[in-house]
Amino acid sequence: MISEISGACGDIGYTIPGRLWTCWHLGPGVGPGFLDDDRGHAWAHKTGRAMAACLYGTARALAAHPLGAPAQSGVN
Repeated sequence: MISEISGACGDIGYTIPGRLWTCWHLGPGVGPGFLDDDRGHAWAHKTGRAMAACLYGTARALAAHPLGAPAQSGVN
């Protein structure tokens, strides 16, 4: 699902930095939720910090060197 959302945002002109999302790494389905199990918390926090650093770095780069609006393709 996140790949479709990121792809759609990129298609309409949003900048999507790498590692923009994090997730519960034990997967979907039957089993403990994040708050019910101590496993994976360090991984989730590390991944979240990396995600925030990528987002912040991208925002700083765009603030220093803004991109213009995408060129019109001429296709209707």
